[in-house]
Amino acid sequence: MELGLFSLMPQRDVSKPVSEIYDETIDLIGLAEAIGFDTAWLTEHHFSNYCSCPSPLMLASNLAARTSTIKLGMAVLVLPLYHPLRLLEEIGMVDQLSNGRLVVGFGSGYQVEEFERFGLDLKENWDITYEMMDIIEMGMAEGRVAYDGTYFQIPETPIGTPVLQRPRPAVFLAGGMPEYLQRGGRAGYTPLVTVGSGDTAALMGVRDHVESNYIEGGHTGPLPFAVNRTIYVTDDKDDAREAAERARYTARIATAFKKQYVRFNGLEAIPEPYEGEASLDTMLENLPIGDPESCAEKMVKDIKATGASHFSMFIQFGGLDHARARRSLERIGSEVLPLVDKALGGIKAFCPDSVSAAAE
Repeated sequence: MELGLFSLMPQRDVSKPVSEIYDETIDLIGLAEAIGFDTAWLTEHHFSNYCSCPSPLMLASNLAARTSTIKLGMAVLVLPLYHPLRLLEEIGMVDQLSNGRLVVGFGSGYQVEEFERFGLDLKENWDITYEMMDIIEMGMAEGRVAYDGTYFQIPETPIGTPVLQRPRPAVFLAGGMPEYLQRGGRAGYTPLVTVGSGDTAALMGVRDHVESNYIEGGHTGPLPFAVNRTIYVTDDKDDAREAAERARYTARIATAFKKQYVRFNGLEAIPEPYEGEASLDTMLENLPIGDPESCAEKMVKDIKATGASHFSMFIQFGGLDHARARRSLERIGSEVLPLVDKALGGIKAFCPDSVSAAAE
């Protein structure tokens, strides 16, 4: 099983310089690399304080020079917002600059405000995404593209900056459309999922949906499965509760975007309570927020139940102060991961094939 660090880069305080957010993100990724994390996940969103990273590939090119072992994951590239040829060239460039450490992430997008401002119709996002996948897959595999589709018509074109990794970098998927998952199953991609403040049962529900579609798409063998969880380590119950509030802040904005009722004050997306949202007590019960022992226990429960091949950690969320986020990550490395390692018989040795027996 691999470990990831998920960076959304929110700007909860819109007066905070964006440069500080980047500096803090780079610092946490450096610490994660030192601890032994496998992948640094970089997000993409536009035109709001929900995320300050409009170009994960551009940030990854910077990180390629600052890091040496940690992989640089795109979580995710919003495919319809790109021209496929330019995206292919940039994917290849970052893979070359990082000496083969790029991890590609596909996503279709869901924020209507982004699509409108780029002159696109959100209703067409999946159709565009499938054509983009056709082209990106061809370009990575063959180093050239020739394509005649509804949205893209590309004559025979060589890619001058091919990916370094052969046959291609690892690819992760975000999204739950059946056709999309079936395609991922055929190609051997890894789904990257989150259930917000949901419990392990909620994760299992998503896993079952993914697995059924992967099998229908032709996948055989153990299911590759990546989980993303909000995590914060503290022995102080008041500190934990305050962190849960920050997780709820993030959930409120994400839900408003997904359900298309978000309101803005300039750059700022307004967090609003939503129907069915979890209480802070429920969030503290479900999420690995609290002392090292409880965080490790919840991580192990999720991993054993789902057979996760990758566990990603969302550490600096809801405008959490950098010193607190860094201290939490340090404790994850020194106190939480050793407990998880012991419970799994070795994190790197954990075998999803044994999940059924372990979960019973």
